[in-house]
Amino acid sequence: MLPSVKSRSLDVSPGTASVMAEFRHARHMYDSGFTLIELMVTLLILAILLAIAIPTFLGVTRAANGRVAQANLNTALLDSQNVFYTASQAYEPTATMITALHSAEPTLTFKSGASTNHSQVSIYVARDYGGIVMAVQSNSKKDCWHTIVNAKVESSSSGGPAYKPYLPSTVLGVGTSYSESKAPATGAVPACTASSLARPSTTVVYQRNGYPAL
Repeated sequence: MLPSVKSRSLDVSPGTASVMAEFRHARHMYDSGFTLIELMVTLLILAILLAIAIPTFLGVTRAANGRVAQANLNTALLDSQNVFYTASQAYEPTATMITALHSAEPTLTFKSGASTNHSQVSIYVARDYGGIVMAVQSNSKKDCWHTIVNAKVESSSSGGPAYKPYLPSTVLGVGTSYSESKAPATGAVPACTASSLARPSTTVVYQRNGYPAL
């Protein structure tokens, strides 16, 4: 019979146990970190999310500023019609109209020059006092919105407004026309002035049943 072997416990000093515990803790911290591949994948996901979110945010901002510009134009339109009917169905000269509109709506700025933000409304009254054009520039992207109201058929003759002959007949006819002139992607942004209407194009739209879609 083989002699029995007595087991002997391994004695570990307190200092050695402390070093081993610190080593296990350090190895656990190292194992729980991110690898380079994990970091690269995370950055790639963030880049994809930003590529989707930024254009959406800019589109929403542009639409919101466009609606504010349209609302201010509608306010100016209603006030101008009050002046029109008060003055025996004729628009006042541009300077007089600006004064009257400012008295009716002091929260907006009315001017004959270019609008540079959505709280400024550019005003132009036809020389025969039969039509009025109002323009507002939205803050984002600098799009220009117009409202054109004619009490009678207008033309580019000396007695009418400074409308260009290439404008659609609907703009020169009796009634209200609306337009949007989109700012170019590159280059200088044209002045948003009521006295200057742009040629219809892919970036300039005129219509009679309300503002073009944002």
